[in-house]
Amino acid sequence: MEELMFKEYDVVKAKHDLSSIISRGTKGAIMLILHENPNKYEVEFIDDDGATLELLTVGDDDLELVENL
Repeated sequence: MEELMFKEYDVVKAKHDLSSIISRGTKGAIMLILHENPNKYEVEFIDDDGATLELLTVGDDDLELVENL
């Protein structure tokens, strides 16, 4: 199994545009880790007020760690 770059509930941000709603720099939290090869993560992306924008499945290369909880 591949080593995980992120843990559940880590705060992350998008390294590049991921959808029409989620642009580079949008913050979110890891909600679920999908142990695949390569690993994938369910991330809940939020706006500045904390409201959910979108829930996406993304890979290690799509995310940057902001805060490790």
